[in-house]
Amino acid sequence: MSINKLKSVVRRGVMFGAAFAVVAASFAPASLTFADALNPLTERSLSLSSSSPGWDYKDGSGNSLYAPPNSGANGKKTGNTFSFKVSTNSTSTGVNPTSAPVKAITFQYCTLSAGMCYDPGNNAGLNNAGTIANSAATELAKTSNLDIVSASPSQATLGTYVNTTTGAVTSIPAANSTGNNFLVYYENAPGDWQASAGWTMTTQIAQDGTASPQANQITLVNAAGQGFTAGQKVKIVFFATDTNYITNPGAGAFFVKINTYKDVDTTTTPGTPITDPDDVIDGGVTVANVMNQSIQIQTKVLETMDFSVGVVDPNTLSNAQLLTANGNASHTPCDRILTSMDPNSPTSAVNTLKMGDPSAEYSLSTTVSYSAHSYWRLSSNSSGGATVYYSGNTLSNTVNDKIKAIGATKDEPLAGSEQFGLAMAIDTAAPTGTPLRGYQTQYLSEDATGKPYEYGADSTAAGIAALQAETTANAGVGHPAITATGLDASMSSVVGNPSYHAPQLYPLVAEPNYNDGAGVNNTNYSGQGEAKSTEYAFDETSQQIPVALATESTEVVDCVTAKMRYIANIAATTPAGIYTTKINYIASPQY
Repeated sequence: MSINKLKSVVRRGVMFGAAFAVVAASFAPASLTFADALNPLTERSLSLSSSSPGWDYKDGSGNSLYAPPNSGANGKKTGNTFSFKVSTNSTSTGVNPTSAPVKAITFQYCTLSAGMCYDPGNNAGLNNAGTIANSAATELAKTSNLDIVSASPSQATLGTYVNTTTGAVTSIPAANSTGNNFLVYYENAPGDWQASAGWTMTTQIAQDGTASPQANQITLVNAAGQGFTAGQKVKIVFFATDTNYITNPGAGAFFVKINTYKDVDTTTTPGTPITDPDDVIDGGVTVANVMNQSIQIQTKVLETMDFSVGVVDPNTLSNAQLLTANGNASHTPCDRILTSMDPNSPTSAVNTLKMGDPSAEYSLSTTVSYSAHSYWRLSSNSSGGATVYYSGNTLSNTVNDKIKAIGATKDEPLAGSEQFGLAMAIDTAAPTGTPLRGYQTQYLSEDATGKPYEYGADSTAAGIAALQAETTANAGVGHPAITATGLDASMSSVVGNPSYHAPQLYPLVAEPNYNDGAGVNNTNYSGQGEAKSTEYAFDETSQQIPVALATESTEVVDCVTAKMRYIANIAATTPAGIYTTKINYIASPQY
């Protein structure tokens, strides 16, 4: 038989095959004409970042700020993820060694799963440029057409956004990022997903009849091609950003026709789809999706705040002391700071500190730096954080003689010179752990046997030293006295709940002039060679304008705690008398 006759037979065979394919297509779910329906893409799916209509792109409060691209509330700027298995072996070896690698993939969005393709959507109000004339008007009218918006798209790095063991997307590009718009990757072996590199992305208007001026097809092209084995799983992700996204149609269902090709038809006009049926490897299939308006749920969370200032932290008390102090032998991790060790204390003893030598009626000395301490604790659900301030005057007597304040800039204690100052006794090490814990309260006092240089109303508390030791040993978990109902002996519940933590300042950050109150005020105070390590400040203008101690501006503050330490020194010429002052603490949450 001559070659010409053989070609004629082959052509007739192709025509007969096409005739039977037409019959089959009437029952098939998909269909770009001439697509290889005998080798369809299987186990295919389409996942949308949002199934909201394109005109619905705001959150439940009507604010677009909290409905960014690629989020569930934003139907205007969605991301699409396609997943499928190929049927044809397109590698150079295997069942079909003559097949060519995949060099192009198209995704055509249509209103029907077969036959003619029209741009999905319910908006006829397009301007001459082919874009929605007025977003506010279309939102009000609840109309939008499918649109594929792409500005200089580029392929993203697989490991940045995908777990290469499971193939699951784990993160998305920032809304304002440029590039990193899509991924093409495949399962090389169980537990091993690999990137298919070298793809470029374009968009086209691929419609029948009077076409909408909005793009409805994505074409991926790879000049070198990518070979897939039969049954290999492939995923293609299109991310949504501010300038690269897919707008959902305004209502109803839409279908995406998917085809893979063995060649790139370079003779077609740029911007038009690949349509040569001879190049199709796998195809003749669609995936479907339906637009649904989101369910909106409204409720209210009222502002909350708990700010306590006092002289006893219940975390430091034994069960017996707790029973005396608050009538309960246990406590939760965030109990309020107490104003005394005994609720029956006289008013004059509530939130009152003494400073000086206890053997000399708490008087100051020219040779020793005496100190005292108190506490404050703050919890607030203010999303913008909070700031804690102090306001007050320096120590003064009844005839208005004053002990000189250290000033707005911190300085170390210096016995023999007039000084009054305050600072927070915190660990300044950076926060660590999960959840983060840091700037932990330092409870230990500067008290040596026979030399109580630091006074506290809680000086008899059983747990100060133990709490400090437990905080260090247990990476911030806290003292075993935290035994409220529901917490087990191993304290695993405490570790797992960020609200249950050892007292700490984090996430508040101490102002630099008030962060050095932990340590030694008196060199060699216990005869062990201790070096002076503290610095204090006190700004007298705080009486009129409160001065910030610690602040945080981006998140809620949960049970933040500070131990406030006060230092006083006198000179030989400081007038005699009884000196007092009041320090007021102010918490200001930002909502």
